[in-house]
Amino acid sequence: MEVKVAVESFYETYKNYLERYVCEGGAEGVLLEAYSYLTGQLGEHQIQTSNILDVHTRALREIMGVRRDSDAIQWIYIDRATEFLAQILVVIDTFLLQLKDRIERDPLTGLYNRLALYPDLNQMLKEAQERESPLVVAMLDLDNFKTVNDEYGHHAGDEVLRAAAVIIKKSLRGGDKVFRYGGEEFLVVLPNTDLNRAVIALERIRSQIAANLTIPGTKSSITTSIGAAGYRGKGSISPNDLIMLADKALYQAKKKGKNVVVCEGEVPPKN
Repeated sequence: MEVKVAVESFYETYKNYLERYVCEGGAEGVLLEAYSYLTGQLGEHQIQTSNILDVHTRALREIMGVRRDSDAIQWIYIDRATEFLAQILVVIDTFLLQLKDRIERDPLTGLYNRLALYPDLNQMLKEAQERESPLVVAMLDLDNFKTVNDEYGHHAGDEVLRAAAVIIKKSLRGGDKVFRYGGEEFLVVLPNTDLNRAVIALERIRSQIAANLTIPGTKSSITTSIGAAGYRGKGSISPNDLIMLADKALYQAKKKGKNVVVCEGEVPPKN
């Protein structure tokens, strides 16, 4: 019922803006106002191109008074124009999705990067708040990675990063996410997980890296230091606050001698 009300509300607003735009001779101010307001009102049931087209076509017919019975010619032209526009928009949507994926993926490891991190983390925090479920963010940094590049070359460093990404992904659950944060740093998000349970998963990652990650062509192992911070699922919270606290915990892990997991605590929620 709520979805239906939201859809109809969006339709009425869209129709009003469209009518103003048509009747006021394509006023740019109306278009800018509509863009600003409507994009903020889009829900998951309107974001598909086909749904937007349905809204647009229905509103246009209503504004112009087009009926199937007595205005057949107008109907045909509008129908053809809508079909043409739909095909063009589908192609554009596909292109934009492919472009978005290329931009948000790290070409070296295949993981999503920081451009994808903030929208994803924002959404995961929103869902955690709605469900009042905990969430943990962890920062992972490969120990002494600069030495790998300096002594064995950047090609060896790249191989280590690719292998580390594979190990981290294999150590996580289906709903967990891992991002390449930058350089030799990775960021892991564990939804529906408190700090006590997170330590188990993060220790698994740490031990798997220590046991299986080596410098190519050598038997020298690579280790990782991990810092974690948690959100209890109550109150609003900034992704940056959570990341900063995880980074602080990572700093403590480095001070403790590296190859350890440190949990800094939970970010106090904002009212």
